Amino acid sequence: MPTASMLGVLLTTWTIRLALACYVAFLAGGLVARRPQWQRFARWIWTIGCGLFVVHVGCAFHFYHHWSHRLAWLSTAEQTQELIGVAFGDGIYFSYLFLMLWVLDVIWLWSFGRSTLPACGNATGVPLAAATKSLTPLWRVLVHIFLFFIAFNGAIVFAHGPTQWAGIVACCGLAALAGRRGYNVYVQRRQQPDCEMIHEAEKAF
Repeated sequence: MPTASMLGVLLTTWTIRLALACYVAFLAGGLVARRPQWQRFARWIWTIGCGLFVVHVGCAFHFYHHWSHRLAWLSTAEQTQELIGVAFGDGIYFSYLFLMLWVLDVIWLWSFGRSTLPACGNATGVPLAAATKSLTPLWRVLVHIFLFFIAFNGAIVFAHGPTQWAGIVACCGLAALAGRRGYNVYVQRRQQPDCEMIHEAEKAF
């Protein structure tokens, strides 16, 4: 892989670290935040993280790949060869898709996000669409699953040093928050009366 200057290394490294920090903050906040103020912060955190990732890609192509898709493909193949013993340069397309989906998700969020986030506040919570008042669409849940999969591989599987350890800690923390959230939802549902059964009983009278 072509070498980069010290400035290029710093910019490329820290833009992805900060982008992933925003990504983790967005997910963590969605799992624990309840105040309406978080809804505004969530959009900005998600947008800033996306912007940092765009800058990271630009830095990587400028300082390492010299704006050559072929060099980026070869670099990806080299990394996979070292990790799993198979040169899989086409993995670069997953990175392209990650970038495209994150940018499109931010655009969608600002375009249809004039209302407040759903009260559920889950990790993929999105603002209510003004026209439909619907909650998180299935396609966006699938997008976030893909984004998390790529972020997990980038921060842990293919990373080294502080980034990898920070990724492990972040994933463990998110898993704990998700487990806590799931348990709280389970307890809350167990404590709430079954509305459908009550409604059917009322109709019987």
